[in-house]
Amino acid sequence: MRQQTKPFIIERKPSRKPGPETAKSSIWGRLDADIAQGLQQQLDGDQRDMDHAAATGGDDRA
Repeated sequence: MRQQTKPFIIERKPSRKPGPETAKSSIWGRLDADIAQGLQQQLDGDQRDMDHAAATGGDDRA
């Protein structure tokens, strides 16, 4: 067998597929995440109000 005249080099090119650590970004940017967080905080606040009403008997009449 003949000896190679050029060195044998393998180039590894990065894949175009997004990796598992890459989250799909929204076309709306962070707006949808901010809205979701605001809704969750609102729901948490409503739940706290219901828990407080249940603990005090739920009768807020003066």
